[in-house]
Amino acid sequence: MKYESMTIRKAVQMMDERKLLLPHIQRPFVWKQDRTHNQVKKFFDSVLRGYPFSTFLFWVTRDDIQVRRFVDDYRDGMNVKETYLKSSELRDREKTLVLDGQQRLQTLYMALKGTYNGKELYFNILSGKGVFQDGKDELRYDFEYATRDEARKWNGGGAYWVPLKEIVMSDENAVAIQRKILTRMREEIEVDSEIEEQVLENVSQVKNIFNELPLIYYYPIDSTTGKFTDYNEVLEIFIRTNSGGTILSKSDLMFSLIKLNWGDAEEEFEDLINTLNKNGAFYFDKDFILKTALVVLEKGARYQVEKFKGPEGERNLAAVRDNWQRILKSFKYLADFLAYARITSDDLLPSYNALIPIIYFAYIHNCRPNSARIKHNMQVWLYKTLLNANFSGQADTIIDGCVNVIRNYSSVDYFPHSELEAFIKNRGRTTDVDADIIDGNSYIILNLVYLFNNEIVNFQPQLNGNVPEIDHIFPKSKMLLAPYKYPHRLVNNIGNYMFLESSLNKSKTNALPEEYFPQILRDKPDFFERYLIPKDRQLHKPDHFEEFVDARREMIFDTIKKVLVYQE
Repeated sequence: MKYESMTIRKAVQMMDERKLLLPHIQRPFVWKQDRTHNQVKKFFDSVLRGYPFSTFLFWVTRDDIQVRRFVDDYRDGMNVKETYLKSSELRDREKTLVLDGQQRLQTLYMALKGTYNGKELYFNILSGKGVFQDGKDELRYDFEYATRDEARKWNGGGAYWVPLKEIVMSDENAVAIQRKILTRMREEIEVDSEIEEQVLENVSQVKNIFNELPLIYYYPIDSTTGKFTDYNEVLEIFIRTNSGGTILSKSDLMFSLIKLNWGDAEEEFEDLINTLNKNGAFYFDKDFILKTALVVLEKGARYQVEKFKGPEGERNLAAVRDNWQRILKSFKYLADFLAYARITSDDLLPSYNALIPIIYFAYIHNCRPNSARIKHNMQVWLYKTLLNANFSGQADTIIDGCVNVIRNYSSVDYFPHSELEAFIKNRGRTTDVDADIIDGNSYIILNLVYLFNNEIVNFQPQLNGNVPEIDHIFPKSKMLLAPYKYPHRLVNNIGNYMFLESSLNKSKTNALPEEYFPQILRDKPDFFERYLIPKDRQLHKPDHFEEFVDARREMIFDTIKKVLVYQE
């Protein structure tokens, strides 16, 4: 069998007619398309410039397997289960499934038949005359997702925006499409012969690239001919094809194996990830869930695709599937514990691996440990291990060692914090609360200070202006420059940090403490106590900045020592 080809428009029509589908082993669409990471914009520029965009791998089969449609109305955060098709719709029918090339085809389909977050892909019909810089990318042709009103506002100044699908999916020739576009343009901007020529040139280029040239080169694996009839063999081809680059993560490759025998795995994991991440507060992913599942089932922390392949993989998969409800319950125990410990943001969680021993502790005791003493001691242990970076670097041996300690020394009424610290120390890592600890993660230190003083920090406000930021009490812009010229080690010091809402932070920019402290005290009379501010007003003057930092560092360290104490 040899490579075959089709036009982009033909491929889009096949996706629209559900003649080209996705097997359930494929992951959801992940290409970013915003002004910071616009893979889509770069992709369409490459297509229109005639750059090759690699080959595709299709699978022709009549097998009764779970399949998904391509998405025409993509929305950020949409659940993949919305795209599943009922097995009865395609049973015993020949279907062509995409094994390699989903992201590129999905991008083309959304642009030419659908929407992205309710917006259509617009093409600046006057671009292409020269290159321009867009972030780190050098582009020639300009594309943006926009509403009709947004596109109209952008018209003028050498730009005129037209829905790309209006050109590609039209059955009219290039000249007829040019006339229609120019008629609209003359109602909004001044049109000269140079613009007329540029419009015709771009319309012709689009029609040629998308409608006439057979640019979709694909290799069809045809199971209907008898050459590849084993689903596992096709799966192996899929894994080898996708593991050669950065197309799939390790968890995606594992999922390609897991979903073969556990059809609901995708939905189960997506629901759990959404629950844990709390609308963007955290960044838990499938890798973390799979790794933790292996740990709690005593399969070790080393995270390998091989653990889900062959006879061993079948046993491991069966164990995860059969114990899934208990695993799920343990993750929910973790979510409740993080809320108790006031760890409400990714900023406060420099190592997700440090959570795995807590999940394991919950799992082996069936989530029954709920006494105030146990939760307090887990909180102290977690904060200490995060501040001391005990799980940084190659953490698998640390995780496995902690699992052994918890298995051998814990009970439903006892979290073995002393034994865990002894093990970590034996591995050459410190667990002490010494003066240096407050120079670790500033977010964690400040969070502990505020937690001790019952000051709740809201890391997930409804308004962006209320997001807490680390603020310099004495402004960096003044203290580093003349006439003060204090060293960076003093200015960028925990003794000079506090949390402040971003809107307030901007409003007090460059103000000295002696200028803005009186206003804060009128609104918060206990401000000094809650934020551990030295009350000596002489220390609020820039000439006494070093004394201020030293005094406040001592206050912070004294507070941390009081907070990070176990209950026996």
